[in-house]
Amino acid sequence: EDPDSVSRPVYFRIKDLKEEWQRQFPDKDLPKVQVRELNETFRAMIRPGGGDASVRDLVFVPIPESVDKAKTCGRSYKLGEMILTK
Repeated sequence: EDPDSVSRPVYFRIKDLKEEWQRQFPDKDLPKVQVRELNETFRAMIRPGGGDASVRDLVFVPIPESVDKAKTCGRSYKLGEMILTK
């Protein structure tokens, strides 16, 4: 991974965002939070040509309970793996 690259975490719940912010920056106030429509974000990420720079550095942060459930379900999914079906 490129050490100069910037990743922008995307949280599914504000609760998880706030907890992580407080863990990393206990003495700082939470900055302004940007909200983005999830379906549009996915479309921009998979659109041929990938011209939408606003999604280039996004990193999805799974809900902790989902990670726990994924570990116990018996399937060998990679963290962050998306399974698309028609």
